[in-house]
Amino acid sequence: MKFGTRELKRLRLPLAAFVALAAAGAGCYVAADAHLRETKAQAAATSAQRAEVQTRLSSANEEEREIKANLQQYQALLDRGVVGDEKRLDWVDVLTAIKTERRLFNINYSIEPQKDLDYPGIVPAGNVKFVFSRVKIEIQLLHEEDLLNFIDDLQKRSRSYLSVRSCGIQRTDRAGGGAVLVPRLQADCIFDLITIRHNKPA
Repeated sequence: MKFGTRELKRLRLPLAAFVALAAAGAGCYVAADAHLRETKAQAAATSAQRAEVQTRLSSANEEEREIKANLQQYQALLDRGVVGDEKRLDWVDVLTAIKTERRLFNINYSIEPQKDLDYPGIVPAGNVKFVFSRVKIEIQLLHEEDLLNFIDDLQKRSRSYLSVRSCGIQRTDRAGGGAVLVPRLQADCIFDLITIRHNKPA
């Protein structure tokens, strides 16, 4: 089909409109694609920021839980008397009370001078340090359970943290006669009385 000059003149306006619309459509596509990419990038950045904030929040919550747990432990030690100066006389009173209440036989003890704690893995932190007094005890027993009860009472009632270093039990040659009870065992134990002290500023 052939077009004459007159027909081409008539098609000029529609063709120009078509070209303009095609160009506009292409421009809209390019703009929409660029906007979509920008929106995706912003969404990714927002998601990353949200994840970072969530991580920080979780970390802060975990630190808060740890601080609360440490404060509770510290308060428990403070209430028990483990924090501060060693209360040696109180410990001797507890020892005497347990002996009387449990109706134990003779208890001999010696307490060495207080020293800085040198246990492996324990490092002083901040303005506190750990100190201990080594205690050697000889206790006469009727049976082994007396020793277990004695140690349990000491750990519960002592105003220091009690660490059992060693305990050895041996039989004695004594034999009871009639209704008289005599000790049949002797235990030799070594304990560490541990307290926590605040370092005074220089």
